[in-house]
Amino acid sequence: MKLFKSGLVVPAAMVLALAAGALAAQETAVLTRAQWLKKIGESVASESVLRETLAQVSPDDKVEFTQRILKAVTRMPVSPEEKTAAFVRAAVATIGSVKGELKSKVIAENFASIPVEHLPVVTEELAKRFDQEYNKLSDEQYEKIASDVLREAVVRNEKTDAPSVRNTFVMLAFLRGAKSPQLQDKLLALLPDDRMRDLAKSWLPPALKDRNYDALLAAADVEPLPMSFETILRLVGHGNLDRLLADLASGVPLSSLAEADFNTRTSVGFVEPTDFGVNRRPQYFYTTGYQNQGFSIKSRGRGYVIECCCPCPPAGAANSQAK
Repeated sequence: MKLFKSGLVVPAAMVLALAAGALAAQETAVLTRAQWLKKIGESVASESVLRETLAQVSPDDKVEFTQRILKAVTRMPVSPEEKTAAFVRAAVATIGSVKGELKSKVIAENFASIPVEHLPVVTEELAKRFDQEYNKLSDEQYEKIASDVLREAVVRNEKTDAPSVRNTFVMLAFLRGAKSPQLQDKLLALLPDDRMRDLAKSWLPPALKDRNYDALLAAADVEPLPMSFETILRLVGHGNLDRLLADLASGVPLSSLAEADFNTRTSVGFVEPTDFGVNRRPQYFYTTGYQNQGFSIKSRGRGYVIECCCPCPPAGAANSQAK
């Protein structure tokens, strides 16, 4: 087949190749470092701009871009809820924008750069997206990803203010959604020394069982941030759940996963009330509550406590509602 125009004969294959090349050039336009540095402020203010900018940042610049975005969020003169939500959005976007070994480096950079007082909430949000079953990973695949990330984090966190605390938060992000009970011991074995392993062993049980971060925050010498739970969920967005690990094992790009698949998967307890956020089962940190019932994250001592904001239902209501 040939195309005829103005007396010229052009092979159709050549036309298609030229069109495809032009389209690919547009899609893969790479910003210089000077260009993306100018977009940091706008990216912090707008999640859509952040994701658009990340698509144009060179893989070689992704870790530095992540670091600078998180520093910019740290300087934002906003409420604790707004800042925490901004950290969540930045973490999800930066991690979701990379693949392969680079993903481990970007995850490690997030845990190294986000202030410790914001890590309890950020870790819980990332744990939802790291969940083993949600990402359809085998025990072996999940262990490899968690181990690779922790190794990167251990090296990166050596340069931070609280390496033991930050390494423990990295472990929590994977242990929360792990199916194998052996993963905890395997990750502990990757910590660099006995002292750090002993500290993590003491911090993990209350954090995993009760989401009690008292000891972790105290070890980092930071105060808890009293925040409204519902406000954080509203700011993060109810449809903002991304798969962040599956592509590491399957090689399937995130862009090929249907958006509906992000929001309708319920096999591991992800539900999406229209006004409350992407939540887990009631026994998890994120609970939907009953009608007219709310929750807030408040400090008790040095920890975060979820408290009911209105009268709870009578005994047995939970079971009847579940049915």
